[in-house]
Amino acid sequence: MPHRVKEKIEASQRRARRDAIIITFAAIMLFVVAVVTEAFEYIVHFSDTHESWEIDEMLVVMMILPLAMLIFMVRRAQEVRQEINARKEAEKATERIALHDPLTGLANRRKGMSHLKKLLQNASKRPVTIVGVDLNRFKGVNDLHGHNAGDMLLVAVSERLVDAVGDLGMVCRMGGDEFVVIFKGAASEPPLNDIINQMPSIFRAPFELEHVICSVGASIGVSQTDDEHLGVEAFLSRADIAMYRDKDKGGVSISFYEPGMEEAAKRRALIEGELRSAIADGRVEPYFQPIIDLETGNVIGFEALARCRASDGTLLMPDEFIPIAEQSGLISRLFLQVLKKGCLVLRHKPPHMTMAINLSSLQLSDHWLAEQILAILTETGVAPGRLEVEITETALVANFEAAHAMVTKLKSQGIRISLDDFGTGYSSLRHLSELPFDKLKIDKSFVARLGNDEASDTIVRTVTTLAHNLGLKVTAEGIEDSAHVSFLQGIGCEYGQGFLYGRPAEVTGPRETEDAPNEDYEEADALPVSSRGIA
Repeated sequence: MPHRVKEKIEASQRRARRDAIIITFAAIMLFVVAVVTEAFEYIVHFSDTHESWEIDEMLVVMMILPLAMLIFMVRRAQEVRQEINARKEAEKATERIALHDPLTGLANRRKGMSHLKKLLQNASKRPVTIVGVDLNRFKGVNDLHGHNAGDMLLVAVSERLVDAVGDLGMVCRMGGDEFVVIFKGAASEPPLNDIINQMPSIFRAPFELEHVICSVGASIGVSQTDDEHLGVEAFLSRADIAMYRDKDKGGVSISFYEPGMEEAAKRRALIEGELRSAIADGRVEPYFQPIIDLETGNVIGFEALARCRASDGTLLMPDEFIPIAEQSGLISRLFLQVLKKGCLVLRHKPPHMTMAINLSSLQLSDHWLAEQILAILTETGVAPGRLEVEITETALVANFEAAHAMVTKLKSQGIRISLDDFGTGYSSLRHLSELPFDKLKIDKSFVARLGNDEASDTIVRTVTTLAHNLGLKVTAEGIEDSAHVSFLQGIGCEYGQGFLYGRPAEVTGPRETEDAPNEDYEEADALPVSSRGIA
């Protein structure tokens, strides 16, 4: 209950007690005076001598009236007490609402921050540990199954966390799909170390909701301190830094904060700022790597790979900014910008040439993505059949239902679909048979060992045969020498790409932009049409 309201109630109770004392004292004094002065006899005599005034009847009424007033006062006092109790209950309910999450019933950010602040004041005597939990692929659940399913998932997650933590800590929902668990004690000491180490297992089992079973991952960050001067926000920031270190890996991961992680967080924030600026200024560029027909040696297309030009002119590579783009919600804008610039190049190439572009797993849940892709193809004048969208095997396994819906939608518009990095994930034959893929791309980790590793030779040969039996074409990635080419030609692999044929490169010569089409676009300087002479 708020302190001010409590003071008002206590003051009202003090006034009631004071008034009762005054009335009782006055009644006693009046009684004493009446006895000493024999007031009653005087009143009786006066009544007898003034019978016409009906004084005796008035006296009877006055004698009964205090009893009625007493009854009224008692009942009113009971009503006042009930009103006060109702006010107290209302204040408690308001406090619960103010300090607890209405969906899960967990402590909210306000209560968690207050509790953590109190614990940090005695951290030098007893360390404090916090565990930050951020769900992975939660947006996909909302987009695919609806917000009601998302709410049920949050409730299910909160219940598992509370069951795991028990009475040893406070579980708080900080907002969205982020939770924090606050413990008294060191993370390295039992029983906290057992609880913390078992937290990843909470998210490895699927969540059974009303009409759907879904799986989500979680990034878990742990931070501990015995510094009572450390601020609450700074302490939470440490857990966030540890939590986001492995977030780009997806799935379930747990990381412990270590000194020096702040530099990595600052680097991440810097790259995110550069990426936002680059997207706004159009400094995200496609670099093109040729795809070769292994039988003829001719270039039949290219893969558009994103590169980000920083404000100082340096080039950021995909490994640096793609995970950040996914985490910060920029991946769709980045994808569409690369797609559009790539299509502006593709439309000046011979009609048989195609362009491949990678799709992030997070984009599989974007209901408007297919329409956006078609809008760009229409605007740039590129036929849908000349575009090949690549979906990684990992993305397919992570969210098969969303992948199925997206692949079917794109395929129905005439866009080609390929399964990228095959062999690095856990897809099954059912996935290959149920989705209408056009092509399968063998991961470069297998191609690189061809001729030197019998297992890799067998895997590549088997995968190629399997793809052909399913009616799929095959592209081998990572070709670096002629021995690889000979082996792949011998097993009937149709296409290849790798450093042997060319590294990813930007378009040279005049460029066509969205606002100013270049009629003198130098096609010959953009990309080769033959693999001969490319090293």
